[in-house]
Amino acid sequence: MTRAALALSHWIDGRPAEAVDLAAALVNYGHFSTLQVRGRAVQGLDLHVARLQAANLELFDSPLASDALLAAMASALAAAGVDDATLRIAAFARDVPAVERGEAVPVVLLVALSPPREPPAAPLRLASHVHVRALAHLKHAATLPLLHARRQAALAGYDDALLVDADGTIGEGALWNVGFVTGDAVVWPIAPALRGTSERLLQRALEAAGIAQRHARVGLADCADFDAAFACNSGGLRAVASIDGWRFAADAAMPGRLRALLAAQPWMPLAGAR
Repeated sequence: MTRAALALSHWIDGRPAEAVDLAAALVNYGHFSTLQVRGRAVQGLDLHVARLQAANLELFDSPLASDALLAAMASALAAAGVDDATLRIAAFARDVPAVERGEAVPVVLLVALSPPREPPAAPLRLASHVHVRALAHLKHAATLPLLHARRQAALAGYDDALLVDADGTIGEGALWNVGFVTGDAVVWPIAPALRGTSERLLQRALEAAGIAQRHARVGLADCADFDAAFACNSGGLRAVASIDGWRFAADAAMPGRLRALLAAQPWMPLAGAR
C-alpha cells in the first residue's frame, strides 16, 4: 500500500525548510517544475530534469546535475514518508545581489509536497485572456499574471483562462498547454508558450501510436474548424467544452483516447537516487 501526502510540506536536502529559506524563495526570480508522483515514480522524469537544467543555465548561468535533482526529490519523499504526491521542485538563489550583478551562482532546490491530484472529469469552459508571458519558454516564478487571468475568468463564470496575443493567436492556458483535434489528427498551436512536459510526453505517445500531429498558427476564429480541444499539464489531460462560449462537439472521442495514451506512458522511479 502506498502512502499519499496529506498536507503541504517543504523540504531542502531531506530536511524541513526553514523560514530563512522560504523567505529567499519568495524573491520573484527562479524556476520550477511540478510532477505527479505515484509509488515514488514519475512519468516523463527525463523531460522534467532536462527542463530544469536548461532553465538553470539560462537564469543562473550555472549547471544543475541530474543526480542533485533526483536526490532532492527522493530525499523529500523519504523524509516525509510518502509515495504518492504532487511534487514541485523549485530552484532559487540565496545570494540575490550576486544574481543581480550577473554572477553565476549555485541554487537551492526547494521541494514542496502536497496531496496527489487527478484532473476533474468535467470539460473546461475557457475564456480568452490577452496576455503573452515574458520568457514564455521558461516555467519561471512570475506567475501573478497567470493567476490573475484565472481569477478574471472565474469571476466571469468560466473555469479557466486561455492566453492569446493582441491578434487573438492562441498560445497556452494559464497553467497548461492546449491542443486541438481535427478528425484523427492533433494540432498544436504555434505561439510563444511553455512547452510543457505533459505536452512533450503526449507527442511521444502520438508518434508511437501513429497518430498524425502537426503545428500551426491557431486563432480564436479558427476554433470552429476543430472537432475538439484539450488541456494538458502535470495533472493530466482534460477536455475543453468551449472557448468564449463557442462549444466543441460534445461527442468528440479523441480527448478520451489522448487521455488513455498519456496515462499509459511509463513511470520512471525516483527510488535509489542518491
